[in-house]
Amino acid sequence: MPIEMPKGLPFSVDTWTSSSKRKRHHFLTHAHKDHSFGISSHFSFPIYSTLLTKSLVLQHYPQLDDSLFVEIEIGQSVVVDDPDGAFTVTAFDANHCPGIGFV
Repeated sequence: MPIEMPKGLPFSVDTWTSSSKRKRHHFLTHAHKDHSFGISSHFSFPIYSTLLTKSLVLQHYPQLDDSLFVEIEIGQSVVVDDPDGAFTVTAFDANHCPGIGFV
């Protein structure tokens, strides 16, 4: 299920609609179909996910470019550079399925 985010943020979470694809950064919390549906080979912005989520998604969507993914591990904080100002994200274990990380 897509997560509805406040308008104006430079990122999306688990959303791959035409409007969210215009965001500069994308977070994929896990590889369940309802969170990854809509990812396409035309995608060109970074996708932040855990290594396991990335591996599972690439098995289901082999047309995706491996280099699009930025790996973020559970417990790790990452500073994301953005033209409107850098922001920090941290992945937390959600205990939902292997590889899941909430930001």
